[in-house]
Amino acid sequence: MDSQKLAGEIIRNVGGRSNISHLEHCVTRLRFTLKDESAAQTDTINNLDGVMTVVKSGGQYQVVIGNKVKEVYKEVTDQLGGAVLSNDAEAAPSGKKKNAFNRFVDVIVGIISPIIGLLAAAGIIKGMLGLATALDWLAATDGTYILLNALGDGLFYFMPIIVGFSAGRKFNGNPFIPAAIGAALVYPAVITAYNAGDSLTFAGIPVVLASYTSSLFPIILAAWVAAKLERWFERKLPASLRLFFVPLFTILITGILTFLLVGPVLTEASSLLADATMWIYNLSPVVAGVVLGGLWQLIVIFGLHYAFIPVLINNITTLQYDPVNAILSASVFAQVGAALGVFLKSRNAKVRSIAGPAAISAFMGVTEPAIYGISLPYKKPFVMAGIAGAVGGGITAAMSAKMFGFGGGGIFAAPMFINPAGLDNSFYAYVIASAVAVVIAAVLTYLFGFKDKQETPAAAPAASGASSTAPAAGTKTQVYNSIQGTIIPLSEVPDEAFASGAMGSGYAVIPADNKVYAPFDGTVVTVANSRHAVAMVSDDGVELLIHMGINTVKLKGAPFELKVQENDVVQKGQLLAIVDWNMIRDNQFEVTTPVIVTNTAEHESVELKADRSSEVKIGELVLSIR
Repeated sequence: MDSQKLAGEIIRNVGGRSNISHLEHCVTRLRFTLKDESAAQTDTINNLDGVMTVVKSGGQYQVVIGNKVKEVYKEVTDQLGGAVLSNDAEAAPSGKKKNAFNRFVDVIVGIISPIIGLLAAAGIIKGMLGLATALDWLAATDGTYILLNALGDGLFYFMPIIVGFSAGRKFNGNPFIPAAIGAALVYPAVITAYNAGDSLTFAGIPVVLASYTSSLFPIILAAWVAAKLERWFERKLPASLRLFFVPLFTILITGILTFLLVGPVLTEASSLLADATMWIYNLSPVVAGVVLGGLWQLIVIFGLHYAFIPVLINNITTLQYDPVNAILSASVFAQVGAALGVFLKSRNAKVRSIAGPAAISAFMGVTEPAIYGISLPYKKPFVMAGIAGAVGGGITAAMSAKMFGFGGGGIFAAPMFINPAGLDNSFYAYVIASAVAVVIAAVLTYLFGFKDKQETPAAAPAASGASSTAPAAGTKTQVYNSIQGTIIPLSEVPDEAFASGAMGSGYAVIPADNKVYAPFDGTVVTVANSRHAVAMVSDDGVELLIHMGINTVKLKGAPFELKVQENDVVQKGQLLAIVDWNMIRDNQFEVTTPVIVTNTAEHESVELKADRSSEVKIGELVLSIR
């Protein structure tokens, strides 16, 4: 049964959406909290293709799926519309509580990540069109140009709709509600009124319009508010009224608040920022170059750059040149360098597949793939790009560079630096500052800004938990003990899913030491968000789950300090985790740790080599698998 169909059957047989009050998943199970557990058709669910077993424990109705739990969880939440979700024990996988900035960045990256590939593709289309027009291969009035430009620019122009949908899912709400609000933000009549400088009122209240096209933060904030309101209305309204009135009230309240509050805040903040920048520039162009060059991409991320546009236009129309926009060009090339540094440093195919196109896109003036795909998620490359942008901006200002018109970014800004009277310092400053920004960002990122994770071998499954290729017949894999303690058979584990063997063969350990080590050479394919479980695949295809304690997902990661991440390649005996077993015991949870061969069915035999109820040391042979 495919995941989509399985998800639908599970939802129907647990009593439907109305019977689900909470849902989370661990590394192998969907964990439902049901309003009425007796309404669930347990026998039917047990017999579904793709379900290993059902466990009722700790007030949760647990449907054991195994390696494909993430895939099925995604389908379940999609079919539920995102309204009944959980935090999946959202403790940070690093083992430490994340600070506010890191949480903020992770939220933004989580929202943008699904469209990174699209952003890169659209950016390259725009860049190629810029090249075509610069070489007079196409004119902006040609039908070919218009249609291709729509494909390249449409995603950026209507960003609030796309980001609204993604943010709605991230905040566990109905994603179509913020998408609809995003559509309102870029509605033609609203954009026309903004461009014309018209004054609008809502019920007598003045509305300060802002440019929401290509913006991120207004719709992300709106999606967060909408998700909160939606859940509140779901609780308060009778079931018979929810279908229509929950989205109606949510859209009306969130949409109106967005127009009334976000526009004025953005406008005022942008204006203050522009005034402060021009004040600094008048005092010292070089200082302004360093500040603007270093912070410009951050300013753009927060949507505060629109107030600079009148300043730039005024300079062009009154002076026939603009020194401020010239400073900003280096920040684009700094993002090129950051993405290039990651591309050169990383040996991970997935990272390189993002970094390479992102660097190309940024070189052509579209930095979103580089920012949201590389520099911001990894954080340090963004800082290195800021440093490089500051140096480049300072060089541009020191050489008194000017732009003599408006055009594209990146390489397509070059013609704008050519003085109509002939080449001068402006063009040379552009070339030098751009090259310096690329080199500094790339070198700093390579040396200090990016720590590569080893590439996942092609034979290993993706982090989603997809099954790996089974080993060839007759191949023997040795599994060595990863936790010092006492071995017990799975049948003695106080959890039916493990004890029944439904999840696979293996053994369990009652730990006597707080360290957990890798049992073989292989790759970490899944790490539970709550850090209580690690799934690995050996180099010859054995899939192994180390589940630290029973029901410890409820501790939200507190006792676990992980030393690895998904896609890490590890060696036998490498430290995987440090566990505070006393904290687990103090919270009345069982410390027994099952070690399961989750693809047992793909092997001829899984033989326990250690004596049952015996003390085992780290590195001692415990399983032989054919």
